Amino acid sequence: MGKKKLIVVWPYRFRDFDWQRFELEQLSPHVEIRVHELIDALTPEFAAAYANQSEHPSVRRFSSLKEWRHEFKKISKDAIIFSHVRPINIKSALICLAIRKSGAKVIGFLLGGAVVPGSNSDNYKFLLKSRLKSFYHFCRRNSLAFTMPHYVAVGGTETEQRAQRDFSGNTKPIHLNSFDYSQFIMSNELFEPVVNAAVYLDTGFPGFPRDEVLTGRAELITVNDWYPNLNKFFLFIEQTLNNRVDIATHPKHIGRDHSPLFGNRHCFGGQTATLVASRNLVIATNSTAISYAVCFNKPLVLVWSNLIELGVDPRKKSFIQNFSRETGAKIFNIDRTYTEQELRDALVIDPAKRESYKRKYLTSRTDGKPNYQVLLDEVINVAD
Repeated sequence: MGKKKLIVVWPYRFRDFDWQRFELEQLSPHVEIRVHELIDALTPEFAAAYANQSEHPSVRRFSSLKEWRHEFKKISKDAIIFSHVRPINIKSALICLAIRKSGAKVIGFLLGGAVVPGSNSDNYKFLLKSRLKSFYHFCRRNSLAFTMPHYVAVGGTETEQRAQRDFSGNTKPIHLNSFDYSQFIMSNELFEPVVNAAVYLDTGFPGFPRDEVLTGRAELITVNDWYPNLNKFFLFIEQTLNNRVDIATHPKHIGRDHSPLFGNRHCFGGQTATLVASRNLVIATNSTAISYAVCFNKPLVLVWSNLIELGVDPRKKSFIQNFSRETGAKIFNIDRTYTEQELRDALVIDPAKRESYKRKYLTSRTDGKPNYQVLLDEVINVAD
């Protein structure tokens, strides 16, 4: 008897980065992996946000849903499905329905490991909005129960609560780790600390196309609004701490030239975990890779600008504020000047907040198992 098939149904551009974070290399000895990429059939305009794609032979790209359904029907019997399609419109709901009707075992994922925008306000307006959202999610998860996966992978108490909100009661949670935390668990390398180096976790903001391409949100802050003073802040860090600042480029944008935006500083793609582990300071706005600063217990400072602080981009402001609140990291405004003491004071780590962040956003486990091992033990090798 041959290997069981594992089909990854992916609505975006699939990259080598995705192959790594879903731990498909570790799963491949046990299952036959097929990746079905649907971006060209669903949202071809979103392709502009990606500068690279995987050329792995297991990845197949579909330009139409009819073509995909034909192939999927041929191979999905008794398969395991990793579905990253959510029923947000008619097209995606039909995809979810086709996946459920296949008879395969379907697993969804909530493993981002990041704080989401929100408000802690207790005023009446916010409470009313919250109640309306709760009612909406109640109606949605019950009306779309027939499209929901059999399982949903969660990592941290916040994603466990989100799964209860977004998925029907028939969807069983699988307790995993965030993608980054699982990669951290699997890392067997001993990183030598580099005393005179910091790393900036770039999200592509605002120099490159990002998720705004898909959502239609206009970019509210320009390249000239951001990079000149960001580089001045980096220079302040370099001169004050005798550190150089390196740039960890976002996985979507590996292959694009970042150096001119960052004053010709060194830019590295596909090495974020290594960079964080081997640097003595992490600088960020709202990157999910802040998880690595928590994992490797690195000092973290967050940055924004006058425009963000004033609410010109309220969504980004909310992200950064929430990361600051949850990690204890200080926010520096790149349009202001700071003293050496203010910077050094910000390098102190709050152990209680780090531990809280880990439990809320990074892991639902206490046994230290990486995700692939849990999936093999509890899902793939478990009889129906």
